[in-house]
Amino acid sequence: MLEELTLQNFTVFKDAKIEFSPGVNVFIGANATGKTHAMKAAYAVLHAARTYKERSWRNESGFGFLITLVLKVSGVLLAERARSGNSRLVSRHGETNKTNVGLKVNGDKLGLEIIGEGSKIEEAQPGCMPPPCLFIPAREVLSMSPGFLQAYKNRELAFDETYYDVIFALSAGLLRGPAGEEADALLKPLREHIKFKVTQENDSFYLESDEDGKVEAQLAAEGHRKFATLIRLIANGSLKKGGILSWDEPEANLNPRLTKVLADYLLFLAGEGIQVVLATHDFLLTNELSMQAEYKTDAAKKAGLRFFSLTRGDDHSVSVQHGDSLVDIDDNPIMDEAAALYNRERALLMRRDQQAVQREA
Repeated sequence: MLEELTLQNFTVFKDAKIEFSPGVNVFIGANATGKTHAMKAAYAVLHAARTYKERSWRNESGFGFLITLVLKVSGVLLAERARSGNSRLVSRHGETNKTNVGLKVNGDKLGLEIIGEGSKIEEAQPGCMPPPCLFIPAREVLSMSPGFLQAYKNRELAFDETYYDVIFALSAGLLRGPAGEEADALLKPLREHIKFKVTQENDSFYLESDEDGKVEAQLAAEGHRKFATLIRLIANGSLKKGGILSWDEPEANLNPRLTKVLADYLLFLAGEGIQVVLATHDFLLTNELSMQAEYKTDAAKKAGLRFFSLTRGDDHSVSVQHGDSLVDIDDNPIMDEAAALYNRERALLMRRDQQAVQREA
């Protein structure tokens, strides 16, 4: 489980500390406040630690933990000069050329320090096997699968490593036996609302339903492809109890009618032991989750919720405020703009009424 993330002089962060809930964690904030950077930093450190530990257990040769970590951080964030110290990861508003990323997971402290032209590990190497983790980018990936893995290995592509990682995870075969039954149990609440199956032929995916038959992922609605991605990752065991799901803007291209389905299902997954971290700009999704937290629904009590508001200060660095619901958050650009929309409508309504009165006079 992710417990704590510290970011010092890292991209837009001067000195930030994020303490995660074991359930659902929701990042909100204006564009360019570092929501995705924070999520990717945690994912990169966690993924690197798990990769290194798996190699050690299998007695495989490979890079040491430092190189594994540096390469993963730079690959996930697509920063240049990865091997020699990444000046592009250092905050433009900081006073030094040093940046720190620290992560506490299941009691282990992991961290990377980058200074000018060099890098070093701040904390000890992972003691226990870190939990499995997935990062789903905001851009839909299911339709990108055909030929992507091979192209990524052989060509320079403008996609960070989260795309490769999740498409590689999608390519795994379906589970059978007790593991398959456990995956089916996790999917049962979602299948009450999502009526299609996800199938694979070679490296292409299809959505099959009684209504539309068998449809290539590229031709399916993008909102359905987002749910199909989640279904496939659970069905093949890439996402399971004890794992961590980071999802950037899960509501993107999703019809509002499916927002409550998404919110309920994320809470269900968290209640079943899958830690969820998401970044969103969506009014409906944030307020649905917050409402369940405020009124203490059974799902919210079982899962646990925490909201993080990321805000730029006068010095342009980002600060982080957290609360158990949106009521506890002072800076909320989603609600601020909703209120501004209401005020604009009131002003237009008043102007229309005044014009009507003038015409009658």
